[in-house]
Amino acid sequence: MFRVFNNKRAATLIEVVIAILILACAFFPILRVVDYGSVSTAKIGNYAKATRLAQELIEECKHVPFSLWKKFHVPKNPEPNQIIDFDTINEDFYKGTKESIKAFAEEEKTKDKIKEFKCEAKAKLFLNEYKQIYEIWLEVEISWYDMGKISDAKGEKRIVKVSNSYHNPEAIYQGAKK
Repeated sequence: MFRVFNNKRAATLIEVVIAILILACAFFPILRVVDYGSVSTAKIGNYAKATRLAQELIEECKHVPFSLWKKFHVPKNPEPNQIIDFDTINEDFYKGTKESIKAFAEEEKTKDKIKEFKCEAKAKLFLNEYKQIYEIWLEVEISWYDMGKISDAKGEKRIVKVSNSYHNPEAIYQGAKK
């Protein structure tokens, strides 16, 4: 004795396909957000590393004695109260950081994350009326291009600028009485 049921409680193939399409349409935006988040995290990581390296370079240069700054960057007979502005700091002043910067650039290039990496270190020396260096301003600019989409020629340019100044405690400051 078999009973035949006319009530269909199972889903048809068309209903299953429609349900899968609806779920797929809901998950694509979620997947794109996750992908965007991972790319943003990598970009922010590069900013953080570049900023840390720029700060390290400045701190290393701050430990160079003022006599060496004068020896390598001040002309033989400077004018009193002269400001000496130069575009390149002697690379011997930041040997340790120079190697770290080079390693960071090479590592990111091999991962195909950045290209055209560039680091520039500049300084301004301020001389007092006695031709002593009384203040040094340091500026480091690190720039690179993030790898963009395959169709992009370069990607987006990223720049980090860090600057700082420090004073010579042994210098006689402007306006001091003789």
